[in-house]
Amino acid sequence: MFSELEINNNVKIEDLYDNKTWVHGKNKNNIQITIFLITISSPQLKYSLEAINNLSLDIPFIVNCIKNINPTNKAYNEMRLRCKTKYFIQNDEDMELYHNSLITILNTINIHHNDKIFLYTFKLIDDKLGIGKPPIIDCLKVYNQEIMKKYPTFNNGKDDISSVDTLWHKNIILNGFVIKSTSTIIGYHGKHRTNFDILLRYCKILTSLIDPKIKTNSSHMCKFWRPLSKDKNINDSIKKILYLISKIKHINYDILNRIIQKLNMYIPKHKLVSYEINNRINIENITNDKLVFYEITNMVDIKEINDDILMAILAIGCVSTNSYKYSFDKYPYDIYNHFTKL
Repeated sequence: MFSELEINNNVKIEDLYDNKTWVHGKNKNNIQITIFLITISSPQLKYSLEAINNLSLDIPFIVNCIKNINPTNKAYNEMRLRCKTKYFIQNDEDMELYHNSLITILNTINIHHNDKIFLYTFKLIDDKLGIGKPPIIDCLKVYNQEIMKKYPTFNNGKDDISSVDTLWHKNIILNGFVIKSTSTIIGYHGKHRTNFDILLRYCKILTSLIDPKIKTNSSHMCKFWRPLSKDKNINDSIKKILYLISKIKHINYDILNRIIQKLNMYIPKHKLVSYEINNRINIENITNDKLVFYEITNMVDIKEINDDILMAILAIGCVSTNSYKYSFDKYPYDIYNHFTKL
């Protein structure tokens, strides 16, 4: 089946294009897994590709590059359309797999195999968004293609929704299929991310929180609250940054206050403790009048604000000005670049 594919264990970034496909390993025998490298050519791609090149040669697998496909919903749908193996792995360009991860994955599937399992999940270390020691998130996904080929992503990938996985998995679970979550750590997530990458992550979290199709997740709120809780004057900081954003973008105050309402919702104490949130302050509702106040005050020096806190506040501004969609052609490059210059 894969006779036409080249074996290449040292693919270069400059060799990548959409739908480039190759075999990693010593041979093409008994290939069961396809790794989909999903990329928009961010700086993290270099490290993700290096990790793939460094995977053990003992387990041959297919690699297919999904490049510059938007929205993300459509990019993820391409995996099930292109897959010709039993299983496929969603490898976003901010993921870096361990050398022996494919061996671990296949061993796990062999131990827990069940025709009703459509997804196996593994942990990745993430210093910004994870919890525990080491800080981990449930992030690496291995799908059963026999099941997934029957289930397109939301609206067949046409809509730029914020939480692709949640809406994708919903119908599959309703039809009796299940997820096998493991506690096995299998690599890194966002190990080489930039401030812009963390801004996008915070934007995605906020967009999901206010999407009525998606159930509010207290873990997502905690991921967002962790940086905010480090600022004892968070209400002041939010207003000052939003004022600056209001000078270049129109703020939708209905969206802004929906975000604030969600962030102020109850979070169980054990969740706050697990995310090391010790200083959760109620965020005040904001009107245009409250922001105009800052026009006659001394503005905060952007450089004095911790990067994580600044990115979280900028995310509030991006979402409330409709400057973010989960599609790389609709990312808030302008707002980020504006504040980077400041």
